[in-house]
Amino acid sequence: MTDCLIAQTKRTRVGGTGPRRNKLLTMCKLGDAPTRVVDELNYILDTHSGNDIGGDDYGISQNCDYEDVFNVQDKYRQVLLQKKALGNGDDVDEYLYTEWDGNYLVRYTQPYIQTLFNNVYRFRLSEMQGDHELNWHIDADTSVICRAQICLSDSESLLEFRDKAGVHKLQMKKGEVWFINTGWNHRVVNGNNIRRSAILGFHYDDLKDNGVLNV
Repeated sequence: MTDCLIAQTKRTRVGGTGPRRNKLLTMCKLGDAPTRVVDELNYILDTHSGNDIGGDDYGISQNCDYEDVFNVQDKYRQVLLQKKALGNGDDVDEYLYTEWDGNYLVRYTQPYIQTLFNNVYRFRLSEMQGDHELNWHIDADTSVICRAQICLSDSESLLEFRDKAGVHKLQMKKGEVWFINTGWNHRVVNGNNIRRSAILGFHYDDLKDNGVLNV
């Protein structure tokens, strides 16, 4: 069986221009999003019940079996707020996902994000049903792209990371913004409640206070 495109391009996701995963913290709190930002993003999830995973505007998800790799089933969905500009090349290049979808109102979110980052990529919302988990996986080395999340709900969910020091667990509170080092193996284990978060990619140099991430 042919590997999915994400597996085929694994080598391109381990060597970039930023610091390698072992040079950065496993997790680091970046701030607290204003209530109006959290409310705005939750409103989008409340009013858009669809799932963009596997959709026409989400090339990354078309090129891998998310059901198998991430244990998606019918209990996990994403709403993509930054699309890839039409005609732009590689479907698995996150840096091409820069075009904000005009169907979603993000008048508070975008200005807040700009206080932390110069640029962000593939900004999306995720919703996981209770008593579900995403399998252990690695996104890309932090030298290629870094990851941050905004917690949009109070839940018992845990982000677990497995690095050379062992397993670390993070339980985020609603409104908190965290850098998470997804260059290490990681998974999400949810409790009884629905887990909601905003997920975004950024280059290390695009975080305005990037020194806080350094080991």
